[in-house]
Amino acid sequence: MSKKQAKRSILKNSIIKNLLMIIASGILLVVLSLLSLNIYTRHGQNVIVPSLENLQIVEANTILKAKGLHSEIVDSIYQRDAVPGAIIDQKPKAGNKVKEGRAIYLTVYSKNPQLVAIPELTDYSTRQASALLNSMGFTQISIQEVPAEYSGLVVAVEYRGKRLVAEEKIPVGSPLTLIVTSSGVLTDSLTIDNGYTVPTEQKNNSNNLQSGGDGAIDDSLF
Repeated sequence: MSKKQAKRSILKNSIIKNLLMIIASGILLVVLSLLSLNIYTRHGQNVIVPSLENLQIVEANTILKAKGLHSEIVDSIYQRDAVPGAIIDQKPKAGNKVKEGRAIYLTVYSKNPQLVAIPELTDYSTRQASALLNSMGFTQISIQEVPAEYSGLVVAVEYRGKRLVAEEKIPVGSPLTLIVTSSGVLTDSLTIDNGYTVPTEQKNNSNNLQSGGDGAIDDSLF
């Protein structure tokens, strides 16, 4: 058999032919995958993240758009003396290198305070209730006492003159009033300088004894 005939016989062999096609297809897929990955990741096209802190959202979006980036607000915090809408924090931080089209995650000052549910505080001690409310962000707490058998127990919580029900939501940091029991009791007794308390009835009897005048005692009482 000549060399030409041998070569033709090899090419006509279906198994070898299929094997060569598989190898060629694999090489082509690898090349296409590398090219696609390079395009998708924008190899070598890095953008330096600008500083956005203390800027308003509109200003930040203008800067990011010019660099091929965009923003996403992920959290907001209320602070009474802060400028609403101002940016507090950003991720990634300024100076980091990112790909074009990347989102910059922002934390901003909220325009409205966060609403917090007030728990059931009935029968809590004044100290326990105050400590719990302080931990939730309520630091302006006033105490109003009402007479009761026991002292120092919370009866209710008021917000702007309204009694709150359990789990009712109000703005965090709002001033609250704790209605607390007090066991103080008023008496009809009179207190003199030596510390001895003379009942009112006894005092009246004493006045009757002295009604005779000049220090004399009325004999009719004996």
